[in-house]
Amino acid sequence: MKSNVVINYITRTAIFGGLAAILYCAPGLQFNLPFAPSFMSVHLDDIPILISSLAYGPFLGVLEIILKTLIKLPMTSTVCIGEIGDMIYSLALILPASLIYKYNRTIKGAFIGVSVGLISTLFFSTIVNLYTIFPLYKMILNMKEGDIANTFGGIFNWLNWHLTSDYDPRIAILLLPFNLVKNGIVIFVTFIAYKPLRYFLEKAHL
Repeated sequence: MKSNVVINYITRTAIFGGLAAILYCAPGLQFNLPFAPSFMSVHLDDIPILISSLAYGPFLGVLEIILKTLIKLPMTSTVCIGEIGDMIYSLALILPASLIYKYNRTIKGAFIGVSVGLISTLFFSTIVNLYTIFPLYKMILNMKEGDIANTFGGIFNWLNWHLTSDYDPRIAILLLPFNLVKNGIVIFVTFIAYKPLRYFLEKAHL
């Protein structure tokens, strides 16, 4: 029995983690938003991870996040900084959503779980970007003060804002809607796909 459980975990991790890695790494499967800098792209790798973690529990979701991150690291274009940030944001969404749903497996429990996960990842993505990821970029890439703020120049110029500091909290005004759109898509697709995919997985004994 225990060996079957281990085999099932390995199989599920490989399937969902591999699909997440494809969505994360494959060129052309990401897109940009018109109000965000080009280095901020929307990638939908959290969809299979959220589906599997709701179906099978948070531990599987964590394994899949680690797997897709490890697959992406050799292809990094951000000195691994972007991948570390993405891992934190994925954990902030997946863990609260799957933990809450694990103990309240109802539509209400799912809604509360993904809502808490959304709030959690919005908070962490904003704070971690402003005060950890951006400073790491500046240190490793030897960027000057204001270089990161300048990448937001188009929309800030339109708003007639002149930012000189990369720690200006007004940057959060763009970080929040970007992450709201990105994670809103993830949650929306998950809610649509969860039931039919769950039925298929049960038929396939996964």
